[in-house]
Amino acid sequence: MSGDYVVRPVHTDDADELGHVHVQIWREAYAGLIAPEHLAGLRWQRSAERFRGAAEVGDGEVHRERVAQHVASGALVGIITVGVGRDDDAPTAVELSSLNVLAAHHGTGVATKLVDAALGEQAAYLWVLEGNERAIAFYRKHDFALDGATKWDDRFGVNELRMVRGKPTCSRLLRGS
Repeated sequence: MSGDYVVRPVHTDDADELGHVHVQIWREAYAGLIAPEHLAGLRWQRSAERFRGAAEVGDGEVHRERVAQHVASGALVGIITVGVGRDDDAPTAVELSSLNVLAAHHGTGVATKLVDAALGEQAAYLWVLEGNERAIAFYRKHDFALDGATKWDDRFGVNELRMVRGKPTCSRLLRGS
């Protein structure tokens, strides 16, 4: 699918649609990487509540959540979340904690638009599922590199690999400590 996209902040009234989109994206992107029973157990209502809460809080000093909306259809097709690094040993102060785009919109440039809008050229790190070669290749195009750090995710039974872009900084700088 091709077309133009608008990237904008998440609105409260996006929550239900985003809940459905989020579940569909996970089932498309993580099939073969996460146990099928976990993917089958995903519920759009749970995702919708998370997005509703994020929209109500809005952007903070570092936290940014953006959606991509397909202009022709009006449908939401992707989402990105950027915020303060959640890890004690974060290599940069900012973490790209999620970037998800519906498979029908892969290769259209919409994921790059999301990254540009929420992160720009800022130094950041992220965690990607081991074996998710498509995502790893995408992040490499955006100057992220594997740094050798790994962690096991008990929730999903998968290994995650850390990718970093830019100069490492002290994560406490943005936390005010």
